[in-house]
Amino acid sequence: MSFRWGLIGYGDLAEKRVAAALQDANGSSLSAVWGRDPEKTRAFAERHGIKKAAASLDDLLGEKLDGIYVCTPPGSHAEYAIRAAEAGCHVLVEKPMAPSSQDCDRMNAAAEKANVRIGVAYYRRAFPKMRHIRKLIQEGALGEPVWVNMAAHSWFAPAGDDPKHWRVEPELSGGAGALADIGVHRLDLLDYWLGESTVANAVFTNLVHSYDVEDSSSLILKLSNGAPVHAYFSWNSKTWIDRFEIVGSEGKIIAEPLDSGSLVVIRGRDREELDLPPPENAHLPCVEDFLISCQDGSEPLCDGQAGKRTTQLLEASIRLS
Repeated sequence: MSFRWGLIGYGDLAEKRVAAALQDANGSSLSAVWGRDPEKTRAFAERHGIKKAAASLDDLLGEKLDGIYVCTPPGSHAEYAIRAAEAGCHVLVEKPMAPSSQDCDRMNAAAEKANVRIGVAYYRRAFPKMRHIRKLIQEGALGEPVWVNMAAHSWFAPAGDDPKHWRVEPELSGGAGALADIGVHRLDLLDYWLGESTVANAVFTNLVHSYDVEDSSSLILKLSNGAPVHAYFSWNSKTWIDRFEIVGSEGKIIAEPLDSGSLVVIRGRDREELDLPPPENAHLPCVEDFLISCQDGSEPLCDGQAGKRTTQLLEASIRLS
């Protein structure tokens, strides 16, 4: 029997990847969609062959659905996730999980009370390359981690009427700019690969853009063993970089560009170059992993507690900046 999904949100991400992932995942179907604008909801449903364009959130949750995918700006995640859990639906929510750890707690508590799964769509965890990096670390390829360096910068200057403008509106974005959008993905991978970390220092600047969130963030974190992590995320350069480097006592891992298949593993003076390409639809493996979790009771790759940990790093960075 097919797992029946409802989708909340019809924005760029839902359009390009999420709707297709919910439809294409093994044993999955996208049965209904709802968004705040009824006309846009109907148009989205027509484009994607979705039978039900819900007139309201209550209308959506009144359908016989197994799961809800929350694909809206972070400021609304807690409200929609809690309502979905209370309706007896499993919930997969976009990143960051919520703007505050208190909201994450409320979401996790609602899911636990309703006996449903909650997961966060930090989809990179499901990439073959990211899983292989985790395996290498668990097997001891690095030895003792001694330093992590990550940097991602590009250009983002949305006009006021750009549908993506919410990313520079702190009440919607999760309270930050580049950090809340691109940085949290990398902080989540740090958690996935090396466990919990803490923020020691954070500097937010607006060197180029004047929007209400930072156009660059520079962080110093510490791993549980005390090793430093240097992180830089920005939207203020028309050049581009996406690098993640982990150095250990015995080896080094370099993922650059992070989203490509390219992976360099160095052990002593021996260098190995691998190609582990990402999936065609980046969200599909994440959705399939969550479906397995709902069906067999296992934990998803990124559960609500992992989602909360990254939100705590986001909160701490905003506070220290």
